[in-house]
Amino acid sequence: EKHRKRLIPEYPQRSPTYAAMVESMDDAVGTLLDALDRLNLAERTIIVFASDNGGNMYSPVDGVYPTSNAPLRGGKATMFEGGVRVPCVVVWPGGAAAGSRSDAVIQSCDYYPTLLELLSLEKREGQSFDGVSFVPALKGEPLEREAIFTYFPHNPPVPDWLPPSVSVHRGDWKLIRLFHEGEAGEHAWRLYNLRENIGEKHDLSVAEPQRVKELDALIDTFLAETGAVLPQPNPEFDAAKYDPAAIGRPAQRK
Repeated sequence: EKHRKRLIPEYPQRSPTYAAMVESMDDAVGTLLDALDRLNLAERTIIVFASDNGGNMYSPVDGVYPTSNAPLRGGKATMFEGGVRVPCVVVWPGGAAAGSRSDAVIQSCDYYPTLLELLSLEKREGQSFDGVSFVPALKGEPLEREAIFTYFPHNPPVPDWLPPSVSVHRGDWKLIRLFHEGEAGEHAWRLYNLRENIGEKHDLSVAEPQRVKELDALIDTFLAETGAVLPQPNPEFDAAKYDPAAIGRPAQRK
């Protein structure tokens, strides 16, 4: 079936080179797991396997774009869900049930407190964490947290590009702040209900001003507490060479 799909021109993932890379990764993971079994370490080993970002859907391989993040919008190097929402697989012998799944939203800074708890290790005196332990999610329980943040103050030249940005996820809602992209140098925002609109096509920032205010206040607190270096307006900026309508708009793909 997978080989048949690869031959269909409309199928978005049909690069033989990329398929071979995925197969090579699968083989490498299998080699590692086999070694743990051979050394009788599998039942004493916690395994965490995750991606660092969404698929690169912009660089052609074999004359085609090798990956698709559908139904998510965008890909690697964007603030949209196609760039930041990735799977995570955790093997916790005797803890997490084999084949179980969770929709809990986690981030990489959660790994440290999670592994400390799984290994029954105490944190250092006075130590604090940017993330939280997601052990409850591994047990099939709800994961309680206020919000997570993604800070990407860059301007990568990819389709679906966004100016320097920061986002907050809280519950079903995601707010993206575009630094200094509004009127008179103020910020601009994009607001999405991910439960109803996982593809981030419907911006609700105008319709939900109070929610924008509440979530943006969380962003302010996050940036202050982390001591983030903030983007500043460029005094040499030439508005005549800039098209704000192009923000987040994917370029035409062949």
